[in-house]
Amino acid sequence: MGFLVAGILAAAVSWVGNRAALKLMGPKVIVAAGPFIEELAKNGAAILTGSPLVLTHGVFGLAEGIYDAWDAGFQGLKAGLASLLGHVFYGYLTALVFHKYRVFWPALLTGYTVHMLWNVTVMQFMVTKKGVAR
Repeated sequence: MGFLVAGILAAAVSWVGNRAALKLMGPKVIVAAGPFIEELAKNGAAILTGSPLVLTHGVFGLAEGIYDAWDAGFQGLKAGLASLLGHVFYGYLTALVFHKYRVFWPALLTGYTVHMLWNVTVMQFMVTKKGVAR
């Protein structure tokens, strides 16, 4: 059950870290710093509590998904589900690398890279969908 604590702790740390980064860096934080803050919080919390990476990522994704759905209403349900599934996927990839090499940083960077690429894709989709010029 430590994964519940780890996932909630990671969500709280990420929420504070992302808000601070947003104030310092502006919207670009969504693509670059945000995923790093989140991956560091999730993986760090899992390792510090001895919790499974995938389950910790899943609890985090559920917390973020609930926040997304709550924040955006009915339309946010899709975003919330994408958040849950995405974070479970990042956790799965991170766990694969961590279990293979038993080294923290390559595992963290794997999750971060995929998470960042996902955010870039989503942001490009949003720009295209809204017709905003780049």
